[in-house]
Amino acid sequence: MTAHETEVIVDMYKKGCSYSKIAKALHLSEHVVKHWVRRNRVEYDLPRRRNLAQKSGVISDSVMLDSKWNIERGVELIKRKWPCTSAGNC
Repeated sequence: MTAHETEVIVDMYKKGCSYSKIAKALHLSEHVVKHWVRRNRVEYDLPRRRNLAQKSGVISDSVMLDSKWNIERGVELIKRKWPCTSAGNC
């Protein structure tokens, strides 16, 4: 990356621009921009945009409270050990 491209990526990323918008502005592929951000996140102090709990499969309390569904009950049913059926499928 040139110094100009680096400056544009850092500036646009910190302003909340999408990877595709940054890529279009620099005439690069979205993959190149994503890869550059991931490799240089610490050096340029680029914050993660996605909550790490989402990536690890942990459901945050805010999601539980905002949902009209009973998420706790759904998770309980998913984790439940179900009995074998009469067809012998276990």
